[in-house]
Amino acid sequence: MLRIAGSIALRLAVCGLIAWAAWRKLGETGLAVSAPVFGIALARPLIELAGALRDAMKRSHFRDVEGRHYAFRGRRMQVIEDADRRRWVRLADVRAVVGFTASDGALAITYPDGVRRLGRPAEPHVGEEALLAHLLKERSPEAARLRRWVERQVVFPARRERERLGVRAPAGDRDAGD
Repeated sequence: MLRIAGSIALRLAVCGLIAWAAWRKLGETGLAVSAPVFGIALARPLIELAGALRDAMKRSHFRDVEGRHYAFRGRRMQVIEDADRRRWVRLADVRAVVGFTASDGALAITYPDGVRRLGRPAEPHVGEEALLAHLLKERSPEAARLRRWVERQVVFPARRERERLGVRAPAGDRDAGD
């Protein structure tokens, strides 16, 4: 972007010199004659600047989710990764797919380390292993499809990453996945 800004500044300086010379020779008519030079010289750099600004805004907007987009059958699923490389799936997204009968409180009692309020604003999220264990208990075909998706897209990649980085999972997580 600095290259584009430098190009615009240089072209403005050259156009200003041309306009000044035309004004000195022809007066006000010289300014009118030199005006198209500004349009010709500045059109391309201004378009490049607009494209660079669009790209910068897009990068800044999607910075939080870059490389971490999760979708189950076209439905966006919010997955947050914590410092221990554990992944947490937003409970509202899971309920939109499966339609859980268990309340937040019941899930928190059943999986004490598996339910947390994360994000801004804070919303209930269920840990990857607790979600997998709970989906094993559900009998609907959609729950089975979601369970396979959670295994393939959330749980196994997180386990591999923790193994690769040498991060130990809490004791409750090791038992839920076996």
